[in-house]
Amino acid sequence: MTHIDVTKVNIINVDIIFDHFVLFFNKMTAIECLPDEIWLEIFSYIPYLDLFSCFSRLNERINGILREKRLKFKFKNQSIYEKSQFLIEQLSEYIIGLCIEYHNQDIDIYPFKNLVSLHLSHVTDHQMFLIRSNYFKYLNQLNIIVCSTNDQLGDILFGENQLDYLITCWFPNLDSYFQDKITYRSCLTLRSLRLNYCHMNTFFKLLCFLPNLISFESALIPLPLSYQSISFPSIEHLTLNRLKISLRDHVPLTDVKSMLLCVPCLEQFYININRSDILEETLNLIQLISLLESRIPIMTKCDIQMNLFSANVHIKHDDFKKMSPLLTQINLYTPETHVGSDSAWLRNLLAKIDLSKQPIIS
Repeated sequence: MTHIDVTKVNIINVDIIFDHFVLFFNKMTAIECLPDEIWLEIFSYIPYLDLFSCFSRLNERINGILREKRLKFKFKNQSIYEKSQFLIEQLSEYIIGLCIEYHNQDIDIYPFKNLVSLHLSHVTDHQMFLIRSNYFKYLNQLNIIVCSTNDQLGDILFGENQLDYLITCWFPNLDSYFQDKITYRSCLTLRSLRLNYCHMNTFFKLLCFLPNLISFESALIPLPLSYQSISFPSIEHLTLNRLKISLRDHVPLTDVKSMLLCVPCLEQFYININRSDILEETLNLIQLISLLESRIPIMTKCDIQMNLFSANVHIKHDDFKKMSPLLTQINLYTPETHVGSDSAWLRNLLAKIDLSKQPIIS
């Protein structure tokens, strides 16, 4: 009978079990080896403050992933700001987007040096100083809706400390800036500009100093009586392809015609004619339509909206038929609007056709 050494068998079994454990653990994936996408998915379920207080400075890998998670804050009122104040104080370096939609003199934007996008409904003097001094070096989108010193806004675009990466901008007005200043620097980065209002001379100045502008939007106001019209050389801006304007009272369509002649590559044109007192000599719609028809080969979209309050506009039947394919909306608010000798046919037509759903130019 063969004798078996139980001690040796037990040692062999232990060695085999240990080898299996080593092989098993070698095949396991450590949590640090998870791809960035999974970490970001996990982090999306954790509140911002808990996330950064628990994981920040854990190790270089996690810090690198957290730096990829950028934050954007939007404050609609004081209550929301007060609730978020502790959070934004802790996470200011991670905030790249800030939107303040109400007037508050006490909000300090100094800690948010990494901002990429900034929206201020009412800019304060201190905030304006920081923006003009190029403190926010990475800013590429800037919206300032109301400003008490409009003559300083232009320095952000055309001054010595102009923002290096600014692409999109919304300002109240730049008329006074161009009226007072003598020398300007061209802004080569700006692609889209929106103004609350401006007159024609400001538009021409902008074309001169924004050579890469693609989109422009503004309400168009008449030139002040005391302001001499500027004599510009022949301007031909080849990059502007989207123009959206709203015609205020007393602005002749000849101003619009002059603007269109300077942008030969225009592809999208939007005009809103919202007038309370229109004189026929200042609103020759047929001239405008004729000008637009010459652009049809390159224009992909044309949107004309007319809101005529207490207006007396005479349009012949044939002229309106020529104009109607370009119209998206026409609102006739009073019986004082006449089309030819009888406007009944037009009202019957508008009752049957929803111009807002009509295809424009394709």
